[in-house]
Amino acid sequence: MARILEDLLKASKTQGWAVGQATMAQVRRGATMLQWTEVPIRRGGLALSTLRPLDQAEAEPNSLSARHGKGAQPLHSDGAHLRHPPDIVVLACETTSTTPTRLWPRNRYGRYIGGLPEFVHHGVFLIASGKDSFFATATEGGHLRYDSGCMIPCDARARQSAQYFADQESSVSEHEWNEPGQVLLIDNRRVLHARASAEHEPEREIQRLSFHLNREAL
Repeated sequence: MARILEDLLKASKTQGWAVGQATMAQVRRGATMLQWTEVPIRRGGLALSTLRPLDQAEAEPNSLSARHGKGAQPLHSDGAHLRHPPDIVVLACETTSTTPTRLWPRNRYGRYIGGLPEFVHHGVFLIASGKDSFFATATEGGHLRYDSGCMIPCDARARQSAQYFADQESSVSEHEWNEPGQVLLIDNRRVLHARASAEHEPEREIQRLSFHLNREAL
């Protein structure tokens, strides 16, 4: 089981994500063997989540669904509100889905100022996380952190950064869930992702697990 994740992680080094065939049970067993640590995205919640399209009124407060309902979500990294966001996000679909997952890698356009405009490295955001709120930029140590739902721009460069990420929504790749049993491994510190509009597919279900890698894998 560990080999599946090792192969996906290796493949993701190229574009920031990789696709394979596995169940979440296999992913979980493989992650345990590799000593990856599961990361719950919501405080007090479980690490394994089932993501479903929800109306705004049904959604958890401050979630993307609370803002956008079943419509298209903005590009984001998972766990941006955490001081230590997960390194890896794994999404799995037992059946198929006609709603793609949208993906945008920071290095798509080569080494343009290190892959991102200079203002992205310096704009300061308030990371809204209740009593644990803190200030941060959208990049740290070469890693990417961004979620318009929890990151409030505090200066002009942060506002530029927010607009920059919004503009990238026109240049995403899309993963189509067109085969049963697919898993999508995303480098959460290098790639932003989002769900396309699911207005037409209210029954869609995607499972999610997030991980911190061990030192050998970093």
